[in-house]
Amino acid sequence: MIDRLHHALGWLLERAVGLLALVMLVLALAQVGLRYLFAAPLLWVEEVSVMALIWAAWLGAVLLWLRAGHIAVDLVPKLLGPGAERALAHLMDLAAMVGGVALVWVNAQTITVFGGMEMGSLEITASLKYYPITAGGAGLALAAALNMARRWRGRPGAGGGAP
Repeated sequence: MIDRLHHALGWLLERAVGLLALVMLVLALAQVGLRYLFAAPLLWVEEVSVMALIWAAWLGAVLLWLRAGHIAVDLVPKLLGPGAERALAHLMDLAAMVGGVALVWVNAQTITVFGGMEMGSLEITASLKYYPITAGGAGLALAAALNMARRWRGRPGAGGGAP
């Protein structure tokens, strides 16, 4: 069950980040084409592109933690024995879970503060820019929990901590 959830989350995140990259590419090409060929730029493209980039960054961070693809200094874990290395990986996942939950908690206040403001050309609430942080925090906590559970079960290549 845990392995299937781990795989499904990775599959979903890969596609979401890829789709967001495609959206950003299409928007950039449309903006350049309309601006230079027809002198008619779209005013909302930059704001939508920034929101897509923020979503891609947070979802990508969750994917990297899930797959242990993040940048890590592995000098200390390599000096430790396998048991200590495993304990350190558990500690790093625990820190990621606490950090993810803290992001969700603190960001709820940020969303409330920006709820009364509008984004320039879109005329929608500026708090929408902060929802990816909530999703990223929750996703990070979930990814760390899945990695920790897989490591407890002795799965080879279970992510978390230093790769």
